[in-house]
Amino acid sequence: MSSVLVHFAAAALLLALPFFLQPPPAFAQAAGNANPVMLESTSDQGTFLVKIEWTPADIGTDNTFKIRFIEPETGRELEDVAYDFIIVSSASGQEVVHRHSQTSEAAAAASTQTVEFSAQGPYTIKIANIDGLGEGANFDVTVTPEFAPAMIILAAAAGIALVSTIFRARFQKGL
Repeated sequence: MSSVLVHFAAAALLLALPFFLQPPPAFAQAAGNANPVMLESTSDQGTFLVKIEWTPADIGTDNTFKIRFIEPETGRELEDVAYDFIIVSSASGQEVVHRHSQTSEAAAAASTQTVEFSAQGPYTIKIANIDGLGEGANFDVTVTPEFAPAMIILAAAAGIALVSTIFRARFQKGL
């Protein structure tokens, strides 16, 4: 009976392990949920503080990026700031999105960009040529599916191991 408990504990650990190994959804990753991820970076010459509120979505659906420009010295939100919005696949180095001459909205509303990612992996979001000054800010993110296939396979394998252990224990008792 103790081997059944050991197998059960091992299966429970295998099921729980992926949840503990997930990195926190901060500046780099969000695992396909509706909770916004706050990204923040100062432009390369320090003239602008760029804030992005990223609402991740599943692969193949629109992700929302709300972009705000702040004056670092005063904390005042800037409006009518021109910028280029670029997303580069870090894996291939290819541009996935390049939108020239975007403009931030009035201070009450952030400039919104929507992007549909076709594949999981690391990406760099580039806010470039801010206000025509050639300044930029980069944000590294990782796009992941909501339920990773490996996690589903791991859960199925643990379930099969648990069921086979229970049946094996019952069969051995019957002999």
